Amino acid sequence: MATVSFWGGVGVSGSSKVLIEDRGWRILLDLGLDHPQTELYHHPVRPRYGKELHDRLTVGDAPWIPRLFQSDAVMGTGLEGGSDGKTAIFITHSHVDHIGLLGWVDSLIPIYAAPETVKIRRAITAIGQAWQADPHFELILSEKVMLEGQEPQIMAMNEGGPLQFGPFRIIRYLVDHDVPGASGYIVETDQGRVAYTGDIRLHGRHPERVKDFAKMAKGAEVLVIEGTTLGTRSRDTEQPATEAQIDRTFDTILEHTSGLILLSLRPRNIERIEAFIQIAQSRGRKILWSKEFATFLRAYGLDVQSIQYSREQIQDIHMRPCKYLVQMAPKDIPWIMDLPIGPESLFIQADGDPKLSSPPGRSVQAWLERYHVGLRTLGTRGHGSPDAIHQIVEWVQPKVVYPLHTHAPELLQPNPPTMPIIPEYARRYPIV
Repeated sequence: MATVSFWGGVGVSGSSKVLIEDRGWRILLDLGLDHPQTELYHHPVRPRYGKELHDRLTVGDAPWIPRLFQSDAVMGTGLEGGSDGKTAIFITHSHVDHIGLLGWVDSLIPIYAAPETVKIRRAITAIGQAWQADPHFELILSEKVMLEGQEPQIMAMNEGGPLQFGPFRIIRYLVDHDVPGASGYIVETDQGRVAYTGDIRLHGRHPERVKDFAKMAKGAEVLVIEGTTLGTRSRDTEQPATEAQIDRTFDTILEHTSGLILLSLRPRNIERIEAFIQIAQSRGRKILWSKEFATFLRAYGLDVQSIQYSREQIQDIHMRPCKYLVQMAPKDIPWIMDLPIGPESLFIQADGDPKLSSPPGRSVQAWLERYHVGLRTLGTRGHGSPDAIHQIVEWVQPKVVYPLHTHAPELLQPNPPTMPIIPEYARRYPIV
């Protein structure tokens, strides 16, 4: 009998891992970091070098799934390593809580994802290589944990084209999240279909993709849906801004700001980065990226210019501050002492690092206050509102829905006859 079980994302926002099994064959959907059982490993506390997976497994920060990981990486844990020849992994997108453990997977286990996900994972590797070659190169904070283990060999999977693996038929569909290549999957078994949304929203650039996925998944026996915003406070449950609204606001800010603009973005939000580059060009401005950020974007395939903080470059910015935006890594903030900033300047925090509530974020705000630079927050969530989550379930009308990737799964209340089930960690549920 085909079953589905959940090895991450249970009662927590993040780290979804969905395992589908049938007659000894297995499909694993996503394999990320930050298992919900413990909070022992958070920056700067790290597992011991050379024993990373061992330490995560020992304290419950990685799924205890046999015949999945490299044998030498699980040595001493009692967990069986190596490949069973009947397991395949399918990744929805490139965020750390969905791909962060791939470096420990046995090399004989095939891993599939969207071509964009493959490109981003390789770009992250380029950051790690640059860091190893240059001790002054600082890894982008949110990417640092993704460099554990070996470089995974991820195969690009076509959208819409079915892939047969053992008794399973797997189809990938593009959806919408704040990273390119975000995908949902439909896994067909002899007992019925399992649809998995990955991280999803309706207020992004491609809501039509979500509608198309829901149409293809309609009537599935099982729907696994992320519910990040379920139970969040009122600010997060309000109708979120669309990416188009973010673009228009950014354009208006550029139109009415006469001085130098400083900028913070997330490196993997490629579509927003591309939109901001085009908007800046239309306003006669050029974005200068930090060395780390530029390395990532170039490895992904974008033609960008970095800021070197050279004497000549700083002089040029002083002569024409209205012609530039500077994306600043947190470590580079003291360079504002050399830049032409003041009340006519602005710092735009567009969902990037550092978070303003964090210690680095408070430090950034102190620098801005000292030099009388205005601060503007600009952005929108990568996850759908509670209304959007319920709408997607209504479109699919599955027989059973499992809310995952949420602290409040009990707040998913679909219309009958769809039955919601709050999943338990590692419990196997029949697909029938």
